[in-house]
Amino acid sequence: MELPDYIKNRSWKDYLPDGITVELDVPENMSLIDVWKYRGENYTDQVMIDFFGKEYTTKDLEVLTKRFAAALKDLGVKKGDVVALWLPNCPQFAITYFAAVYLGATLTAISPLFTGRELAYQINDSGATYLVMIDRFVREYEKVADKLSLNKVIILNVMDENIIVPETNKIIHYDKLLEKYQDPLEFDVKINTKEDIAIIQYTGGTTGLPKGASLSHNNIVSMLLAIKQGIDYMIEHYLKENIIGLSILPWYHIYGQACELLMGCLVGSKSYVLPSFDLQRIAEVIKNGRPNLLLGVPTMFVNILNSPHMKDIDMSCLKFVNCGAGALPDELAKEWERRTGFRMAEGYGLSETSTGAITAHIWSKLKRGSVGLPFTNTLVGIINEKLEFLPVGEEGEVVISGPQVMVGYHNRPEENKLVFFEAGGYKWLRTGDYGRLDNEYHLFLLDRIKDLIKYKGHSVYPREIEEVLYEHPAIQECAVIGVPDNIKGEDIKAFVLLKQESKGKVTEQDIIDFAKENLAAYKYPREVKFVRSLPKSGVGKILRRTLREKEMKKSN
Repeated sequence: MELPDYIKNRSWKDYLPDGITVELDVPENMSLIDVWKYRGENYTDQVMIDFFGKEYTTKDLEVLTKRFAAALKDLGVKKGDVVALWLPNCPQFAITYFAAVYLGATLTAISPLFTGRELAYQINDSGATYLVMIDRFVREYEKVADKLSLNKVIILNVMDENIIVPETNKIIHYDKLLEKYQDPLEFDVKINTKEDIAIIQYTGGTTGLPKGASLSHNNIVSMLLAIKQGIDYMIEHYLKENIIGLSILPWYHIYGQACELLMGCLVGSKSYVLPSFDLQRIAEVIKNGRPNLLLGVPTMFVNILNSPHMKDIDMSCLKFVNCGAGALPDELAKEWERRTGFRMAEGYGLSETSTGAITAHIWSKLKRGSVGLPFTNTLVGIINEKLEFLPVGEEGEVVISGPQVMVGYHNRPEENKLVFFEAGGYKWLRTGDYGRLDNEYHLFLLDRIKDLIKYKGHSVYPREIEEVLYEHPAIQECAVIGVPDNIKGEDIKAFVLLKQESKGKVTEQDIIDFAKENLAAYKYPREVKFVRSLPKSGVGKILRRTLREKEMKKSN
């Protein structure tokens, strides 16, 4: 299949911001082991993690990691074994993660919000044979323990307190392993960077059961080096100081794992690590630690801006903030800039792209609503249903090609046939997102294909309606879906969480009238429902799918 000239010529190269290139060399033999070792070779005595005031230097973590690696090796972990981590953000996450990496194992990280049933699905689907988890999750684990083919389960307490759960032949205490293995393991494992799977990263499950994206060492390293290119420029020309991060993104998710845990190794950053999204603690860290970097998703930033804990906090230290994993509403971006004095960066990617593909840097040309231009080494196009590439300006499915694109879905050959296609000598990933490119090749996302609403034959994008609703001063969060209608095909329904001070003062009809004034007659919501909360994924992405499922049950 012929590629359009704008892809062949990488036409976006003329619009890339300073410091960003179309291509970048990625060492073929560089693995995640090398990423981890890079920190130890370049930032030995720097503080890597601050956890509730306890500081861990690179050297501290390196010694603990190699001691835990010795324990894992003795327990039988070998190259290619799948090790599951069921942990919140904490120093032990970094230690156990890099210990498994060091041995050449494959990692799969599990959401701390999961129930036992969801745990069992991921363990069994990934083929994990070792599990590292915190003691607080034992009750959920026990519900499904007999359904899991695990060799060993290692239990820890994030605050290093005594563990009440008794040890058995299968269950071992983390602290006792570290006591037993005092000598750091010196080990060398050969990695085939393009074939060996470093991470099986599970999708958010927005359509059907979650699928494991198999990410090779080369996939992830390619993405890390692309991100590092932008960070190096930002540090030199924008921050003009070392990175001090506030780590609130969950590390089980590829966004937090790649951009905080792994990138920290390559740039020598210090992170204030929080095990949960605690607004009071976030306010304290911003006030006292003065971090200059914060990565998050839209709902996190909405909650930070509206939290009473943040009311009198000077947020001007947050010079670099990046929003990903969900559409950034214009009103949120403007309010953040007003409160901090700094513009938000935005990015777009998927678990299937090792986290990133497109980004709008804070020093790039500002285009409200755009997620930016392709990362280095990355190709982006728009296709129709026949898999034909469309001209610039036309709407269709976003497709991506690049070294960061996954090897494939774990044990899903039929899914892989649907999601990949070949064109112009490249392997392309179908993202399932609608979008368009403007005349300067900036990507504008319209919506998930499955979220598109068909109202009386019109195509209606929920995101466009949500953008308008976010302009209403009473709305804190919202989500729009299509609900079945025998006459119209689908009707448009909005779920709205009001700001505390607006509850009881604003009616559903007020919201409908506001939308009616600002949207075409076929786009405004016909029904508004006020809610106490909206369903979200573990990383904070609002799940329209869950709302649709509830509406379907009501109509049956």
